[in-house]
Formats: sequence, C-alpha cells, structure tokens
Amino acid sequence: MSLYEIIITLLTTMMCLFVFEDSLHMFQLNFYKPAMHGGWLLRNLGKAYFGAVGSKGKKAKKPLVFTHRVIRLCITAFVMHVGLLYGIYVLTDYRVMLVLVLLAPLYPIIANFINIPVEKLNGMRYIRDAKRKIDSMPNLITIGVTGSYGKTSTKYYLHKLLSAKFNTLMTPESFNTTMGVVKTIRGELQPAHEVFVCEMGMMWKGDIAELCEIAKPKHAVITSIGAQHLETMKTQERITEEKFSITDGISTGSIFLNFDNDIIRKRASKLQKSKPESVVKYGVSSEDGDYRASDISVSENGTTFTLHTPSKKISGEKQEFTTTLIGEHNVQNIVGAIAVAHTLGIPLQELVLPVKRLECVPHRMQIIDGGGLTIIDDSFNSNPAGAKAALDTLALMSGTKILITPGMVALGEQEAELNCEFGKQAAAVCDCVVLIGKKQAAPIAAGLLEAGLDKSKIKVFDSFDEGMAFAKELDCGESKKVVLIENDLPDNY
Repeated sequence: MSLYEIIITLLTTMMCLFVFEDSLHMFQLNFYKPAMHGGWLLRNLGKAYFGAVGSKGKKAKKPLVFTHRVIRLCITAFVMHVGLLYGIYVLTDYRVMLVLVLLAPLYPIIANFINIPVEKLNGMRYIRDAKRKIDSMPNLITIGVTGSYGKTSTKYYLHKLLSAKFNTLMTPESFNTTMGVVKTIRGELQPAHEVFVCEMGMMWKGDIAELCEIAKPKHAVITSIGAQHLETMKTQERITEEKFSITDGISTGSIFLNFDNDIIRKRASKLQKSKPESVVKYGVSSEDGDYRASDISVSENGTTFTLHTPSKKISGEKQEFTTTLIGEHNVQNIVGAIAVAHTLGIPLQELVLPVKRLECVPHRMQIIDGGGLTIIDDSFNSNPAGAKAALDTLALMSGTKILITPGMVALGEQEAELNCEFGKQAAAVCDCVVLIGKKQAAPIAAGLLEAGLDKSKIKVFDSFDEGMAFAKELDCGESKKVVLIENDLPDNY
C-alpha cells in the first residue's frame, strides 16, 4: 500500500470509530432493539454523524457500559470493518473506503444481526441457569412487582419491610428486564434467602410472561397501569393485558392490586371471578380496599396515616404509621408494601419502625438540600399520573415553586396531548417553569399559556445544566425556592 492509501484507510477507520461509538451507545440505550434503534437513526440523522464528534467532550447521563454483549458487538464490527476495507481495496478504488463512514451508524445493527446465534445461545444458557437455581429453592417466596409506575419504589419499601422477618433479596436499582432479573438470580440469589422481590418491567408483548417463567412468582403486585409504553404497545388495552399477565401463574398465592387506579379496578372484576380468594385490594382513595389508608396528614416533614386491614383479619385491625416520605402517592406504595408484609405474617406493630425508617428511592421524589434551595428530585422517569402526583407534592411546599422538566416521552401518539395537559396542571402550582429542549418543550409551553401562566414565567433552555443554573440564580427575594425536577431524558432523546 502507498502512503496515500494508508492515510485514507486510517482516516476512514478513525471516522467510522467516532460514529460507531455513539451509535453503539444509542443502540444500548435503545435496549439492543434494531427496529427501535433504526427509528432513532431516522429521527436523528444529524446526531448519528456529527453528534458523535461533537459530543466527545460532553458527559453522558448514562455512559456506554462495556458489557460482554457490547464487547462481542465491538469485535464483530471490527472484523466486519476490516473485511469491508479489504474488499474495497481489492475490488474497487481505495478512495471508496470513505463511503464506509456513511454505513458506520448501522454497524451496531449489522453486528447484532451477525451475532444473533451467539446471543441466543448465551441468553438461553443464562436463563436455564437462573431457572435451575429457582427450581432448586422450592421454599423460596418470589414476589413479582409490576406496574406502569411505582413498581421500583414499592419494591424498595417491600424489601425493607419484609427484612424485618425474612432474609430478603430484591432486584437492584431498575433491573427489571429479562437479563437483569437473570443476572440477579445467577449472581446474588443464595440458598439462605427466603424471599425474592422481583421487579418486572415490560416494553413489548410477552415480556412479563417470560419473566414469570424464569422467576416463578408465588405472589404478585400490580402498582399501577397508565399510558407509559404506548410507544411500543400502541394501545392502553394491550398494556393492561400485558401487566395482568403476571397473575396467570398465581395459583395459591395472593395478587395485590392498587384499587386507586381506575384501569386496575375495572380490569380486576374478571380476575375476582376466576380467583376470588387470591385478590387483595389496597389503596388510599378506594373505599373498598382490603388494606387502605385514612386520616392522611402530610407536611414538609413527612406523612402520618392510619392503616386499616381487611375485616377478616383481627376484626379490621388498624394501626397508625409515620414516614419521613411526603406525598399521597408514597402512602399508596407503602400501603401496598404493608399489605404484602402483613399477608405474609408480619404483625402491623412490627412494621411501624421499618416504615418510619423508609428512605426515598434515589431520583424518585427525593428531597435534597441544594444549598439555598430545596430540590425535589423526581428525575428518574415520568408519566402522566406520576407527574401529577409530583406537582401535588410541590403544592404542599411553602416558598417560590419552580418546575424544571423536559416533559414526558414514550407516550406514542398521545405524547403531545399529555404533555400539554401536564403544562396546564403545572400552571396551577408553579411560580416559574423551566423547560428543557425547545422541540420537546413546545406542547408543555402551550398548556402553560392556555392555563394562564404569564409568558415571562416560562423559560426554555437547551440543557438541564443551563436550566438548573437559572433556577439557582433566580431572585426570589426572601422567599425560599423549591425546585421540582420532573424527568431527565436519557441521551437518546
């Protein structure tokens, strides 16, 4: 090869590497789904090519994780790239190599397709290991927790409460996919564990059934059903059926349903006919709940409520609970956790202290001292019901109320409509609203203006850091500032 040919080859490879790295990162954030990633590429052609180079100095919110799968994709892509370089060099003009830069965003999808047999074999092997481990522990009590929102918080609370009596393991953080659950079982589940609290997420039809086949839950909790996942599931009916599929394998155990949720309450009638003894209802506003909270008192310092048990249990026993967590939605999740723990034999009195010691799950209505302002960090995810609950909590706080949000995503065709409604709700609570991302902010701004919020109280910034800097510098006189961070979009949005 001549010096010019070597330079062209190295230049092509370096440019492909820059583009490939970002595309691989987005492919991981898109759950290794070719169709989902392909859609992202079509919507973000500029980012696919120029964002790679331009974003190198920018810190990712969720960096690329070099898992075994990612390493295999990198090896396959490298071999594929070398093969293409060689083929072009032998069969055509070496300068055509530069065309490979145009193909670089597709490298992860092509490499993934080549790796399908290997990935399937590995996945099947890991799943078999997890199933064998679960089967080897017949006395293990597995509790499946699912819902459009509230499932992670309920899982954390349930783990804390059950630990008062049982040796309990839960899936960590938001490990709620098939491989996340499999990894937890293979790596952390031990023979000494008595209870396994397994969060079960979904994006596609059949996800919950696959998780149930692996973890084999003896009890199930459905925390909520809403518009989340409309992007992939298309209709509310499909989401509902998928969530309720967690109950299919429950034969002798209990099925805990949040009866404050209208969709769950309507769908539960079918389940109550087929498994009347299994259904346990819980909630805050639902009068017919088996476990329900009343006399709820909420302040900036925490929440107090009275829990009522089913009449068939100790003649309708009741117990007062106090928690440092704020917001009615937190009471709802705590009541669900208490219902499970009490059904599994832990007396209410023994749950008083664990409930008092409950801490907020990170980035889910987490109260943070921001130095001169109070931050309510609800940045992990967002959905219509959760966003409304967060605004209700903000309304309880005294001081100048500031909302920072990029809005909600993954809501399919209803996304603009629901974000507009979110804007109307925010206008009734907030003194100032900081929107992140001009395109994403448009429907929220429309809702804010429609509800009567002065245009001067609405600010739009390109990045969260800019929005947060504005909130910190905002002059509110002697009034203290309370900032609600509602959602923080991942790098692929």
